[in-house]
Amino acid sequence: MNVVTPTHPREVVRLPVGPALTFAAFGAPVAWLLQLIVGYALSAHACYPLDVPLVAPVWPRLWWWLIGIDMSAVVIAGAALFTAWGCHVAWRGVEPRSPGELRNRFIAHWSVLTSALFSIAVVFTIVMLFIQPVCNY
Repeated sequence: MNVVTPTHPREVVRLPVGPALTFAAFGAPVAWLLQLIVGYALSAHACYPLDVPLVAPVWPRLWWWLIGIDMSAVVIAGAALFTAWGCHVAWRGVEPRSPGELRNRFIAHWSVLTSALFSIAVVFTIVMLFIQPVCNY
């Protein structure tokens, strides 16, 4: 019986790991978390600086600051989703040769789900700026 061996070994393909995979997995959740923390802190201090709630915020352009924070979160979450999709496409169909590659492929696939869901959460958080007044008293 003849055994056929390939004359050329399999090509080594550069797959995304390290910072790209970390940003893909954690970029959108961190953007949403910072959007909530910074937005809440700014609006809480502007509407309730001492012991009396205010009808109008202390800073007249607070609404624009909150919109800027929200748009920054959208950009970061969108970039994380785009990076996650790129990692997912790069790892799709690759047969892992080690447990580390298996883990990285799982994280690449999982990061698409988390980035997509947290990107939706970022958008829903923005909707509250248009529904609820900044100082609701």
